[in-house]
Amino acid sequence: MARDSEILFYKKPAKAWTAALPIGNGKIGAMIYGGAQKEVVSLNHDELWTGYPRSYTDMCSYDSFAKARELALEGKLVEAQNILEANFEGYNSQAYMPFGDIEITCIKGIVKNYSRTLDLANAIHTVKFEKNGVEYKRESFISAPDNVMVMNFTASVAKSVNIAVRMKSELKNVIYIDGDSLILDGTCPSNSPCNEEYESDSYERYPSDPAKMGMSFRGVVKVNTDGEVEYSDNTITVKNADCATLYFTCETSFNGFDKHPQLEGKEYKNSALETINKAYNIPYEVIKATHINDYKSFYNRVKLDLGTNNKENIQTDKRLAEFTGSHNDMGLYTLLYNFGRYLTISGSREGTQAMNLQGIWNHRITPPWSSNYTTNINTEMNYFPTLMIDLPEMHLPLIDLVNDMSVAGEKTAREIYHARGFTGHHNCDIWRLTTPVQGSSQWSFWPMASGWFCRHVYEHYEYTLDKDYLKETAYPILKKAAEFYLDMLVEDKDGYLMIAPSTSPENEFVWDGEDCSVSQTSTMSMSIIKELFINCKKAAAILGINDEVIDEINEKQPKLLPFKIGAKGDLLEWYDDVEWCEQHHRHVSHLYALHPARLINHDETPELIEAAKKTLEYRGDNGTGWSLGWKINFWARLWDGNHALKLIDMQLRPVDNKYVINYKGGGGTYPNMFDAHPPFQIDGNFGAVSGITEMLMQSTEDTIYLLPALPDKWKNGSVKGLRAKGNIKVDIEWKNGKLADYKLNGNTDGKKVIYAGQVM
Repeated sequence: MARDSEILFYKKPAKAWTAALPIGNGKIGAMIYGGAQKEVVSLNHDELWTGYPRSYTDMCSYDSFAKARELALEGKLVEAQNILEANFEGYNSQAYMPFGDIEITCIKGIVKNYSRTLDLANAIHTVKFEKNGVEYKRESFISAPDNVMVMNFTASVAKSVNIAVRMKSELKNVIYIDGDSLILDGTCPSNSPCNEEYESDSYERYPSDPAKMGMSFRGVVKVNTDGEVEYSDNTITVKNADCATLYFTCETSFNGFDKHPQLEGKEYKNSALETINKAYNIPYEVIKATHINDYKSFYNRVKLDLGTNNKENIQTDKRLAEFTGSHNDMGLYTLLYNFGRYLTISGSREGTQAMNLQGIWNHRITPPWSSNYTTNINTEMNYFPTLMIDLPEMHLPLIDLVNDMSVAGEKTAREIYHARGFTGHHNCDIWRLTTPVQGSSQWSFWPMASGWFCRHVYEHYEYTLDKDYLKETAYPILKKAAEFYLDMLVEDKDGYLMIAPSTSPENEFVWDGEDCSVSQTSTMSMSIIKELFINCKKAAAILGINDEVIDEINEKQPKLLPFKIGAKGDLLEWYDDVEWCEQHHRHVSHLYALHPARLINHDETPELIEAAKKTLEYRGDNGTGWSLGWKINFWARLWDGNHALKLIDMQLRPVDNKYVINYKGGGGTYPNMFDAHPPFQIDGNFGAVSGITEMLMQSTEDTIYLLPALPDKWKNGSVKGLRAKGNIKVDIEWKNGKLADYKLNGNTDGKKVIYAGQVM
């Protein structure tokens, strides 16, 4: 693979967090600035969240919901919205916290020939420079097998490595030296900065009552060196060394979403010491080789080649700037793709927490949108490509999150909706919040998270064919979600069944002269329910199950409200053909049935395909970073590769490092290749990977589509190792814009392969 598609390269240290480079192992995350005089490493741990388990169901009145439903069915939508916003909201989610920083000071001097790189093929960050006639090299990585961050300092001249290592954190902490270890013991706030009592004078961020305290954690640093070492003033100082290797790890008291981190927390202090002491005694080249072998076992599964313009010697931020003018950098497309795969492997490992709005990388005590799980698109988009790029292991943290929600959400379904099963709303956190949050109904009232998540739960089976997983994990979750929506269905004026009232995430329409977000129902909500019922029946059939829930689905499924096409020829977003408040809104939620679902497709619903296309044309191309990412997938499903590529080009627009929230057309890419909402949200990175994959290969349970949306510009190329549904590996090669060769590895019985509309 061309070097310009696997290396992020810069000639200056990062001055901003969105120019620093990420490393991670799913649990520990770090952003490395690469300073020559002073190195800063911004650290995270996937379990560091504010708060502790608590319930907000008592804040949501079922009677208010029932009244809002009655009003909505009568067409009194603004009145229904007012009731929901007054009496059917809980608290906001808890927030994902940064651990703090490691700061490493080096000897001063004039720096020459500086470079810093992130090698995506080996997951190694490297800094090189000359100072005072000495060549210095610094390698960094975070090992999943050994659960430590490792930084190795070397120099071309003997006894030239001189560093001082410190830790700091904005969270409540104490820092001290214990033997040869630098230790930071800390505690997270007991509530999120986004909850209103956090700002009140009477609220204590760090109460003394253990029942009200948040997460505790310990970070440990050790340095292995042949030089002189001093331990003092909360600092490890190394002098006159040939080599120094720094190790860092962190553990928390988190013991499960339903366990109080103080009263029922797990032991974490000795665990952190045991982990780092074990790693400390492993030779550097051995722990590095173990890390690389582990990482490459995942990264090497897929290989994309779109060609190269040989720009490996141009800085990545400069390449982004040049690309905006010329779009002449084939390797940049592949770099974007490989970077997204790298982020998946580095941000989501079996046994870790699922990736949130920022993956595992966040440096702010008050992160944008709490850096939580926003479940009306963003959390799901994080995992759009995971199975297609043959990383089912990295998909498991999301399945674990949904499994937890299926327990936590039972109380929410029962107490605030008087329904069976489970549900979740707009936001979730490490404590598996499932109740509505605060604010406008356009986001606070949306009990559809459980349904959307269930498509990931079922797709995991479709790609792996793990029947034990389907029986023990997937079907119980699907069944419980279906029970909730079965209980929520009501008849409309024409006798169709729908979920009422409903919203279309974060969008509004005009009703009786006012902006309104609550409709009788919404197309997205009905799409989610339709797909859930289909998948629930498929799972039951595979397992030979015919229970009472399947009977209910069979009874109600034919009566579900059908899709509607409006007077403009577009797919209606709400129950009625209403006036839009914002034509170019970033969400295009009513096209859920096109992607990620396939209820709208070329073979069965050609008229709806045209309506979906018209919808996208009205909505426009511009948007936030994740919105651009979703639209790439939409156009790929419409088999329009040139339009999908236009969206990729837009997503590669360089965005500066200013911390400004922009909801209208500001999406692009930061200097470090992170997706810009702006500010940073990682979902756009994964939306791009998914979209590129869908341009080259799509699959259903019985069909594999080869090059369904190949753009004219990608004339020659190949992709190897994609995974199609049915646990089939797919290799594709094309020349002059035409399929040249393909290979399938797996059981292809009953599978059709289609290229350019023809069965192969």
